[in-house]
Amino acid sequence: MAVATTLRVDEREPRPISALERHVSFFDPEGTGTVTIGQTWAGLGRLGIGLVWRILLTPIINGFLGYLTQGRVSFDIAVAKIAEGKHPFDTGSFGDDGEIDESALAELVRVGTGGALTAKEMRKLVLARGNRRPKMGKLAGSLGSWFSGKEVELFFCLAADTTKTEEDREVPAVTPRTLRRLYDGSLFHLLARRRRIRQERGSRGHLR
Repeated sequence: MAVATTLRVDEREPRPISALERHVSFFDPEGTGTVTIGQTWAGLGRLGIGLVWRILLTPIINGFLGYLTQGRVSFDIAVAKIAEGKHPFDTGSFGDDGEIDESALAELVRVGTGGALTAKEMRKLVLARGNRRPKMGKLAGSLGSWFSGKEVELFFCLAADTTKTEEDREVPAVTPRTLRRLYDGSLFHLLARRRRIRQERGSRGHLR
């Protein structure tokens, strides 16, 4: 006698993820929905962040975002709730829903005179917006401002794709295309892939 078997299938539609979730999912390559402190460490390494900065930033990132996304003290970041982790000082290009705020992104592009944006211009816009999360308290505001400044520095160190004259000297800058990639979640993957290719080519060169 044949025995009928059935598989219970969850027919619910998958929840669409936001642009901010796609941005953070670089650090969750297995798609578990959680970014552990080890995954943040590894992800920063794939981007080429130096050892000192990784030691400094990894616990800050996971401690801050873990608490905000989990609602308790935690070093695990909940990807689905990453919009809750928006810090007090930012460009506004990610809205409160985690999606790209096109008007804010357009303003960011606009302040980059001459078709490219510098770290100084980006930081000036962030500071001009001020503390967007005053209810988090003064300490969180101060930490958010400091961390935002470091984010800007690292972004231009990693992603600058052109240069621009600023105060009579050439400085790193980014084009609007790179800014768009930052906010649509594709930039970190692209940078890590480029770095891996350079390393592989370098390794092959040493073997010749």
